Amino acid sequence: MKYIKKPPKYHLFIIIFLLLNINLKRIFLIHRWNLGYNSFSLQFVFELFISVTSNIYLKFDHPNQKIMRIGVNARLLLSEKMEGMPRFTYETTRQMAVDHPDDDFILFFDRKIKVDFDFPSNVQKIVIPLQTRHPALWYIWFELLIPIYLKRYCIDVFFSADGYLSLNAAVPTVMVIHDLAYLHFPSHISFATLKYYQHFVPKYLDRSATIITVSEFVKNDIITRFRIDINKVKVAYNAVSKPKPTTLESMPSDIQNEVADHPYFLYVGALHPRKNIVGLIRGFRHFNNLKNGQYRLVLAGRMAWKTDDIKKEMGQSNDVIYAGMVSESTKYNLLAKAEAMTYISLFEGFGIPILEAMSCGCPVITSSVTSMPEVAGDAALLADPADPQSISKAMQQIIDDVEFRSQLIEKGYKRVNDFSWKNSADLIYSSLIEAIYQLK
Repeated sequence: MKYIKKPPKYHLFIIIFLLLNINLKRIFLIHRWNLGYNSFSLQFVFELFISVTSNIYLKFDHPNQKIMRIGVNARLLLSEKMEGMPRFTYETTRQMAVDHPDDDFILFFDRKIKVDFDFPSNVQKIVIPLQTRHPALWYIWFELLIPIYLKRYCIDVFFSADGYLSLNAAVPTVMVIHDLAYLHFPSHISFATLKYYQHFVPKYLDRSATIITVSEFVKNDIITRFRIDINKVKVAYNAVSKPKPTTLESMPSDIQNEVADHPYFLYVGALHPRKNIVGLIRGFRHFNNLKNGQYRLVLAGRMAWKTDDIKKEMGQSNDVIYAGMVSESTKYNLLAKAEAMTYISLFEGFGIPILEAMSCGCPVITSSVTSMPEVAGDAALLADPADPQSISKAMQQIIDDVEFRSQLIEKGYKRVNDFSWKNSADLIYSSLIEAIYQLK
């Protein structure tokens, strides 16, 4: 990007302010222990002062300046155990950084992280010291802090892949919306979260230069409900990376002991009401009664919110195994040995576990509603998520019809190739470029 050159007579003034900033920062860090770790107000004032003065210098025409500086909302990148939104953020950002080494990618986190994430050298990690775990903190992080940091680091365009953005940011933003579940199942989330979404999501959709969705289903849902211009909404699908070779021996011993003597069905993903875990367990229980109790159902994922009914249902079934949130290697080990992936959610914007299962030869049973038929194509067996007997019948067909099971596996291998992180990253990168030039 082009930066405005200041006349040479101002250089001494800038150098003095830059040195002052460095010394202030050194003093602040030395004495911070006296103030306590949570001295947020002082740090906020400090960051504001630094942003105002240091940006004067940073706007100079540096000889090593990259072509574009892309800010990335990375607050959900916490560990290698990633669900849908952090996975999308990681894969598309990394792909863009690899494909465009002349650009700088500045990732903004809300805490220090220990995971390296294997980003290339043109990726820089910045921590904004406020963990965003409540609507009030979302507001502070996005509306007060993000604008300061975008200015301080001379960001040209902001990429936010978790459905949030900053209405106060002075740079264009490209936002990803993964679903509108809060409109379809408002009772499944807290009152404060619902009110936040109801107030801010329409504003976010209006503010975003381009809206990226992860399926045609979500795109049509947004256009219909908010009357958004169809040309403003684009689809960048999720995908899966090639799974590493797996062996049963590398699975954690506690899980291995539970499944070693029993064939099992598998669910991978967060556990909350929209995922229909209660319906899945009831469908599985009906199936397993017909099979004399020889099968197991393994649930691999974190307990998210409103899980009391799920825990109660699990407690009534000795043949349901809760594995918790597992590592990537354990997940693919479980998939490689499962009779089928049972991803029978009530509502999804995409459903990455469908593709993860297909990629390693695991047949898929998924829902006949929302985006899941779009993702699965003809490579999965569809069931009615509202009918436990429909789920039970699908499980029986997978077990009893060996030829049909083999056909699903072959179709699954082919279906996975229809989705690519590179294709999605290319579309997002083009949208970032367009957003910058729309502003001019």
